[in-house]
Amino acid sequence: MPPKTKYTKEQIIEAAYELTRKRGIEAVVAREVGKYLNTSSSPIFTVWSSMEELKEEVFKLSKMKYQEYMSDIFDYSPAFKEYGLRCVSFAINEPQLYRLLFLTKSDQHNPYTRFKQEFENMYQKLVHEIITQFSLSEEDAKDLLFQMIIFANGIASYVITDPKSFPLDYVSRLLSQVCIGIVISDKLRDGSMDYVKARAMVSSYNLDDLPKLKNKIRN
Repeated sequence: MPPKTKYTKEQIIEAAYELTRKRGIEAVVAREVGKYLNTSSSPIFTVWSSMEELKEEVFKLSKMKYQEYMSDIFDYSPAFKEYGLRCVSFAINEPQLYRLLFLTKSDQHNPYTRFKQEFENMYQKLVHEIITQFSLSEEDAKDLLFQMIIFANGIASYVITDPKSFPLDYVSRLLSQVCIGIVISDKLRDGSMDYVKARAMVSSYNLDDLPKLKNKIRN
């Protein structure tokens, strides 16, 4: 009969998770997890056969925390812009978790692919929101979300090392500018907007007020 550990599976996962938050997933080795729990490495191997299994549990917990961080984005309009802001904010507040979720696994190619695969339900809801609010085709809505996520995660990669490099109010404005440019480009391409209207919108529009943009596009 294997020795009975005084630490539960959940306590060991939590210890590994906190180590990851502070020092990165690379710090999750048996000795360091044991040290965090004020014990040896032995309790870890009474629960898991390898450290990779424990790291996978840390990834799952980090994914859950990220989902909680994003849980109310659909209370905002537009939600996809709120997602972009939260993405940058998460990278500022939890840089090691951001690295784990979006920058470490080699089997997925970029933050957009990772987001689409790991957070499929949120992805589909964001696509639906863009279609509804901006009257875009599904293809154009997915393209807008792709560019928004790549852009937001590019900024997030900067703020990991320098949190003050992109203040969130500036990020908000940048996200609005990207959105306006993509939406107008799509509308010009499919013929539902002419150049005169597009130029007037860009010159007179408050770039940080996207709810008004969707009304202008519809009219």
